[in-house]
Amino acid sequence: MTANLAAAVTIFESGTLGPTGVTWQQAIDGEVPATNIKNSVFTGVRFHLDLPVVTSRIGGHFLSPSNGTFFGAIVELDDENDFPDSGDLSTPDVLGNTLLTFPNPSGETNSNLSISLDTGWYALVFGSGLFGATTNGGALRNGSDIGDPSYIAYVGSRWKNSSPTNGIEFKDYHLTLEGTIVPESSTLIMTFVAFAFVVHKRISNKR
Repeated sequence: MTANLAAAVTIFESGTLGPTGVTWQQAIDGEVPATNIKNSVFTGVRFHLDLPVVTSRIGGHFLSPSNGTFFGAIVELDDENDFPDSGDLSTPDVLGNTLLTFPNPSGETNSNLSISLDTGWYALVFGSGLFGATTNGGALRNGSDIGDPSYIAYVGSRWKNSSPTNGIEFKDYHLTLEGTIVPESSTLIMTFVAFAFVVHKRISNKR
């Protein structure tokens, strides 16, 4: 009931959405920057929640030579420097996952994923080869970062930060989380008080 008091909004967005309609050949040729999404390479970004939320969808700007599936997952982190506890995302810190369909050519794609999240640090992770996902593709990097997103990647059997020293300086992804903000108890009380006052006033006016 609490979550339904607000409409779904964008809770987190790593970067703006760049031009869509990019072909696989353009990405392969390096005309438009992109990063592999496959069973040995996962792409993700950390984010922090200042208020509890109920998620509704995750997604971003992706493409593939075919229209197969890839996965998206939400992982709980200990802090702003933490990584997922496992490379195969089989540990309890993985709170939920969903399958998305690669667009061809590129486009923004999303999939439903409903999870209640408290305040704290989390990561969005996208890849293939797990949770029934079977197709390789790419995440576009033709937008503009919003703020200073903390990108991570699973490459070479280990999690890494995106940085020049790690040889994986990623930026400008469009990765998104949508959901509803759970009102704090005081806000909820004020909402019901205001509603009760309006109802009382309308009843009084009819007398």
